[in-house]
Amino acid sequence: MPQILNADEAILKIRPGSRLFIGSGAAVPAELVRALKRNSPHFRDNRVHHILTLGDDFYTTAETTKNLRSSSLFIGANARRAVQEGWGDFTPMFLSEIPRLFASPGFGLHAALVMVSPPDKHGMVSLGVSVDVVRSAVENSDIIVAQINEHMPRTFGQSFLRYEDLDFVVHHNEALPELPPVEPDEVNLSIGRLCAELIDDGAVMQMGIGAIPDAVLKSIGHKKNLGIHTEMFSDGAIDLIERGIITNQTKEVLKGRILTSFVMGSRRLYDFVHENPLVEFYPSDFTNDPFIISKNPNVVAINSALQVDLTGQVCADSIGHRFYSGIGGQVDFIRGASRSCGGKPVIALPSTAKGGKISRIVPELFAGAGVVTSRGDVHYVVTEYGIAHLYGKSIRERALELIQVAHPDFRSELLGFVKQTRYVYFDQKLLSQEARYPEHLRETLKLKQGNFTVRALKLTDEEALQSFFYSHAPETVRQRWLHSVQALPHEQAQELVLLDYRRRIALGVFQSDGIRERLLAVGRLHGQPGSDYAETAVVVSEGLRHQSVGLHLLRLLTQHAIQEGICELRCPITGDNVGAIRLIRKLCDDGLTLALESTDGELLARIALPYSGKSGLMEPSGENSNGKY
Repeated sequence: MPQILNADEAILKIRPGSRLFIGSGAAVPAELVRALKRNSPHFRDNRVHHILTLGDDFYTTAETTKNLRSSSLFIGANARRAVQEGWGDFTPMFLSEIPRLFASPGFGLHAALVMVSPPDKHGMVSLGVSVDVVRSAVENSDIIVAQINEHMPRTFGQSFLRYEDLDFVVHHNEALPELPPVEPDEVNLSIGRLCAELIDDGAVMQMGIGAIPDAVLKSIGHKKNLGIHTEMFSDGAIDLIERGIITNQTKEVLKGRILTSFVMGSRRLYDFVHENPLVEFYPSDFTNDPFIISKNPNVVAINSALQVDLTGQVCADSIGHRFYSGIGGQVDFIRGASRSCGGKPVIALPSTAKGGKISRIVPELFAGAGVVTSRGDVHYVVTEYGIAHLYGKSIRERALELIQVAHPDFRSELLGFVKQTRYVYFDQKLLSQEARYPEHLRETLKLKQGNFTVRALKLTDEEALQSFFYSHAPETVRQRWLHSVQALPHEQAQELVLLDYRRRIALGVFQSDGIRERLLAVGRLHGQPGSDYAETAVVVSEGLRHQSVGLHLLRLLTQHAIQEGICELRCPITGDNVGAIRLIRKLCDDGLTLALESTDGELLARIALPYSGKSGLMEPSGENSNGKY
C-alpha cells in the first residue's frame, strides 16, 4: 500500500540527478509541482519531462535550470521561453511514439508525478482527463507519486490504476485548470465553414483545440452521424454530441464511443467526461497509431500549421530557428486519415500572420524551420480564401492551388517566385485579386454511373480541360466551337480557366478515382465587359448525354447569372445542333423568354432573364477568353 505523506515529504523521495515526469494538460499535479519548487535546492541535474501542461511551470526558469531542467516533448506557452532562451530542452517526437520512449530501458524514468481521482470501492484510481503519455510514464517509473484530488473526473478506458500500486500519495483537492473556449473571429469562421465542406455525413473526425477547431465544430451542425477518434477534444464537441450529430456509429474502432487520450477545456467538459461510458481514454500509442486510425472509414483529420511552402511542406513546430510548439499528433493523424478509406487529411491555417503583414503561404519555409508534415503527406490545405487540393498534383499544380488560397496581397510575389524557379509556365497568369473561389457551388450529382462532383473550374483544371477537349469526336468540337479546331494548347487553355467567378465562370462535372478528377462536362458563362448580357454554352461528354447533365449545368449558370444582375443569356449554336436547341427550349420551360435569330446557317438563342435589382454592367477588364470551351 502507498505511504500517505504531505507534498514536501513526497517530493523529497525523488532521487537527485534522476529523470522525472510531470502529468499532462489539465491533469498537472499542481500541489506536487509547488512542492517541487519549494524543495528545488534538494535537487541537482534532474530532468523534468513533460508534454503540454496548463499552469505555471517554475522549473522552466533560468534560476532552477541547474536543479530541475525542463525537457519538453511538446512546447506549451509556459515552456516556450525556456526552450528559446536555452534554459530548457525540446525533444521532437510523434505523440504516438512517446510511450515507447518511456518504456525503453535506456530512458530510465525514476519518478512519475501524477494527479488521480480518489480510489473507488474496487480500489482503483483514475488518471482522469489525461491518459495520453501519462500511463506509460506511470508503468515505467521506479516510483509513482500521486496527488489524489476529488475534483479529478473518473474516466473510462485505460485510465485506471490500482491504488495499491502507487508508492506515495498526497491528498490535496483543487479545481482543475480550465481552458475557456476561444471565440473564433471571421477569418477562423471562414476556415471552419470551408473545412466543413470536406466533412461528409458519417465522417470520423480528429481535431484539436483553438479557434479553428471551434469554428469547424460551429459549422457542422447540419451534418449527420459523425464520429470522433482523436488525441484530444474540447468543449465544442459537447453540444454536437447532445444534439445527436455525433453518434460514433460509423466507426470501426470503439464503435458507439468517443476515443480520446486527453481533454482540456472548461468545468463543463470535465463534468461531461466524468463517469461517462460514451467517452473512453486510451494511451497515445493507441489513439495516435496511424494504422489503428485508418481502420475507421472517412477519417477527416484537421490540423494547423505555422507555414506551408509552395510545394506543400508544412512547418508546425518552429518559426525559423525558434522552436514554438512540437510535432504532437499531426503526422500521426495526417497519415492515419490518408490511409483511411475515403479519408481526408487537412492542414488549416489563416493566410497571414502579424495582422496581415506576413503570408503563411510562403515560397520557402524560413531558414531553420522544420518540416513536420512532408509534401508527400499533404492532401488539403485550407485558408479563409479556399481549399487547395494537393494530393496527386504536380509541383506546378500545387503551387497554383496554394497561391490561390494565399492572401491576395501576396499572390503576385508568390507567382514571381515559382516563375523564377520554373515551377510553373513562365507565362502563367493568376486570377484577379477580387476572384474568390465559390465553394458554395460545389454539389454532388447522382447519375446512373454513380456520383459526380459539380464545381467551378480552377486554374489547376487546365490539363483536365485539355483532356476533355481531346476526348471528343470531331463533330462535337465543330458544334461547340462553330468550326473545326484541332488543338487546345496551354496558352488557350489557360485563358479558359482565368475566371472571376462572377460574370466569368465555368462549372464542371467531375468524376474522381480518389486521386485524380476527370472532367466530363463543362458549362460556361462569359459576360462581356461593359454589357448586361453574357454568352453561355455547355458541352457534355458522349458517355453522360441524355441524363439532363447539360440542362442541370444551364440551370445553375442561369441562377448564377440572375444573381449577378445579368439580363440576357446568348447562346450561339450551329443550325444543325438539334440537341442544343432542344436543351435551350427545356431551359426556357422554366418560365424564361426565348428568341432565336438565324444568320448564315448559325443560330443565336437569346434568353431574357428576370431583373434581380443588381447592375449587370461590367467594368472593362482588358481580358478576353480567346475561346468558348
